[in-house]
This record gives sequence, structure tokens and C-alpha cells, in this order.
Amino acid sequence: MAEMIMQQKSRRATHNSKTINRIKRIQGQLNALEDLIATDSGSCEERVLRARTIEKGMSSLINHLFDCYIANSLQQDLRADPEAAVDDLQRILKLINS
Repeated sequence: MAEMIMQQKSRRATHNSKTINRIKRIQGQLNALEDLIATDSGSCEERVLRARTIEKGMSSLINHLFDCYIANSLQQDLRADPEAAVDDLQRILKLINS
């Protein structure tokens, strides 16, 4: 049991590190877009491309967080209370798809 808890903490630490790296990349992309606009440089096309990159980064972040939920919460919740776990999963999927 203790080993399982340690493995879970290790997985969560890995997920957290990857999540922070993704957030930092998105922040960098946002700052670059802000600089383009603030200095009135870059074409409109370049600004749109940077905004789309940010959008894709956010989508990737959401998928990563969902993967983290599956790996760290859903599996345990399904064992403990399957009905509640399914309700949570449906609620999260609605959030993702809205």
C-alpha cells in the first residue's frame, strides 16, 4: 500500500512538472503576442498564427490535465465508488466540450 502511494505521488510530481512547463510555454507565447501588438510589429497574419499557437497550447494543456485526472483520480474513484466516478467523468467531459 505504501509503495502504491509513493508511485502515485511520483506520477503526480511528474504530471505537475510537465503541466508547469506547458503553462510556461503558453505564457511565453502570450508575452510574444503581447509584444507584437504593443510594439505594433508583425503582420496581422503573424498575430493570428501566434494566437492559434496559444489556442493549441491551451488545448494540449487541457488534454494533459484530463490525462492526469484519469491516471491519478479516476482509477481509484472507479474502485471506491464507480457511480460517483462516472458522474465526475461526465461532468469533466462536459466542461472540456463546452
